[in-house]
Amino acid sequence: MSVLGSIKGFLNNWKRSLTLRSIRSKKAFNKCLIYNGLSNLNEAKVGTHIFVGTLCDEKLAHRLLEMGFVPEEKIAVLANSGRSGSVIVKVKGAKIALSNKIAKNILLKGKNLQ
Repeated sequence: MSVLGSIKGFLNNWKRSLTLRSIRSKKAFNKCLIYNGLSNLNEAKVGTHIFVGTLCDEKLAHRLLEMGFVPEEKIAVLANSGRSGSVIVKVKGAKIALSNKIAKNILLKGKNLQ
């Protein structure tokens, strides 16, 4: 085996190891959220929930705040097309469609969580 081949093999194993670790840590984080009665918006069932906060950068957090996503605000999930689609919510009387990428950064608590 050439030196280049062994380096490529090492890098592939290293990438696979990092991916498995990040998946395990994400699963542990999601279990912790569920244990504490929280969930991401992209995993929420249709119904009323309470907005808790965001896990995103300041720019997106400010944008969500301007749309009415303030702590302890009631949010009605009208439609959720799953992890690959969009989520339609009602906040302060306004219907808002959010991409799955944005919805996964929003934390909710409530009785209708999966």
